[in-house]
Amino acid sequence: MGISIDGIGKTNDWFRGVDGAFDDAVRGVRECKKRGIKVGLRFTLTRDNAAQLPELLQLCDDEGVDKFYLSHLVYAGRGDKNRGEDAVHAHTRAALDMLIARAWAGQKEKKPLDIVTGNNDADAVYMLRWAEQHCDEASLTHLRNHLEAWGGNSSGLGVANIDTLGRVHPDTYWSDYTVGNVKTTPFSELWTGGDPMLAQLRLRPRPLKGRCGACAFKSVCGGNTRIRALQVTGDPWAEDPACYLNESEIGITGAGERLEVTPFRGKKHDPIHRFT
Repeated sequence: MGISIDGIGKTNDWFRGVDGAFDDAVRGVRECKKRGIKVGLRFTLTRDNAAQLPELLQLCDDEGVDKFYLSHLVYAGRGDKNRGEDAVHAHTRAALDMLIARAWAGQKEKKPLDIVTGNNDADAVYMLRWAEQHCDEASLTHLRNHLEAWGGNSSGLGVANIDTLGRVHPDTYWSDYTVGNVKTTPFSELWTGGDPMLAQLRLRPRPLKGRCGACAFKSVCGGNTRIRALQVTGDPWAEDPACYLNESEIGITGAGERLEVTPFRGKKHDPIHRFT
């Protein structure tokens, strides 16, 4: 059972717009644990709640939570309106350092907590660079092999979305691009057909540009989240502005200026299918 939470106490209540929402969430955790149901907390990192990550991890320990999922903000739907609140790169790096340290300590101290991050495949590269400093060569090779087998972002390949009207999208956030509709065509035919955007998403490497195109870890990251690039630049193959790694960490030089992530101003880009 995944229970979404946006912070501790009043912070969570402010995000949710409901007084007492935090207490309700904690009560939900306790009721699940009473019934032997594995339970996880799901947390989206923003500027306004990044400082409460240590308290959330402590909450997991105090309540016997089995899994903690940290999601990075995706600039689509409600997330696009809130892109100005996205955690700055320094906050993101600090959060990853904290999660890796907690996972490492949990293994050594037999205090397991399943820790997962999502919606920013640069996390895999960050973890790999951490492993370079803390693991032996055999373990490092083992880790990289598994990360490359995973392949990073799998929108349009290992991930699909079917909305409430039966329309099929490359992932949950690509609502502007529709592959087809399962009411008229079987999903198997849509997913294995000749859709041009799916074909490009499945290329390895993808036709990436900017820092993503020059990155030495495309086989690990897969180009990260394409919808963020689309929302910020109008081009689904531009660099992902939420990559928080510097040029030396991703093996490139002379990449030019970073993309700036600005708050949503109400401008809507052309539908994704224009860029196939």
